[in-house]
Amino acid sequence: MDGFFVGGFLYNPKTKSVLLQKRDMKAEFNPGLWSFFGGSSENNETPEQCLVRELKEELSIEIDPGKIEPLRSYFNEKFQRQSYIFVIESELKKSEMVLNEGEDFDWIPLTKVLELNLTENTRKSLEVLIERIGQK
Repeated sequence: MDGFFVGGFLYNPKTKSVLLQKRDMKAEFNPGLWSFFGGSSENNETPEQCLVRELKEELSIEIDPGKIEPLRSYFNEKFQRQSYIFVIESELKKSEMVLNEGEDFDWIPLTKVLELNLTENTRKSLEVLIERIGQK
């Protein structure tokens, strides 16, 4: 596969929660699991541009690229491409977004997020986020 993958979490510092997507059962990868929002790069996008586009496509929201913070990156052996995961602080309400992909989405408190049926890479990324927040 060419290109790279990006994923991201919206994080609300006031409620200490993250916005996650529940993938529908028709999804080619990880059906029915909770995951970050994201997708594959197109054309000559940077990872940040790709995330802005994906969040617009998946949630109908505009993200300020200056608010995107890198969380982790890794080489995905299964897909043979680089993955970039980001976090964006946001206080958007669920009612201000429109889910265009997946079965559901919601703000999940960090204290409960690891109890969900998560994709493996989402779980690893959330663990990094939780550790980072705990060090602030």
